[in-house]
Amino acid sequence: MTRFPIILLDYDGTLAETQPAILRSLKEAFEASGYDSPATDTLKAELSKGGTLQTLFQAIVPDSEDEDAGAFVRHYRASYPRADQEETVLFDGVKPVLEALKGKGATLVVLSNKHAPTVHKSIERFGLSRWFSGVIGSEPQYPHKPDPRVMTDRVRPLFPEADSAEFLMVGDTLADLTFARNTGIASCWASYGHGAPQPCIDLRPDYRIDRVADLLSVVSL
Repeated sequence: MTRFPIILLDYDGTLAETQPAILRSLKEAFEASGYDSPATDTLKAELSKGGTLQTLFQAIVPDSEDEDAGAFVRHYRASYPRADQEETVLFDGVKPVLEALKGKGATLVVLSNKHAPTVHKSIERFGLSRWFSGVIGSEPQYPHKPDPRVMTDRVRPLFPEADSAEFLMVGDTLADLTFARNTGIASCWASYGHGAPQPCIDLRPDYRIDRVADLLSVVSL
């Protein structure tokens, strides 16, 4: 048995250490788009918010047009597969923890702001698909975390009868924790990930884990 029958798991910075691949691809995308690549610390600060590629680009280039953001996103997605293949790794303990959670009867769903085809490919490459009942990634026609419509439009259709108390959102950034607050579900901050620590602490998540394995004690009855 588990305290939370339905566990929503972020991907970047929660299950997989994707930051080296993301930073590399962002720099290549800025250069391919005709901009100087921002400093690494600037990119990390934007990544800590957990937004989308478009929101990151528009935050760094605020006077840009939608067409500029679209071109940037295309350059990024052309660069990312190779960087992901060469640099992304799973955090220690991910597979045993997923196996243990399933053994406790939990239903696991990836809920990510990462481009849906990209997150699907990464999950398949690492052999994680068998543990997940659903993988929800970013798609242009849908809102993204922390928008509460992600719950009503994308998560709830999978679990129409579930009570809010049955859900736990596990993630490393403000987007994850704010999403949990906006939808009235429990939150668990993955402190080892990409989120800026103090803003995440200020949101007062219900639980905190400092490594993936700590999730087992959070959900155990």
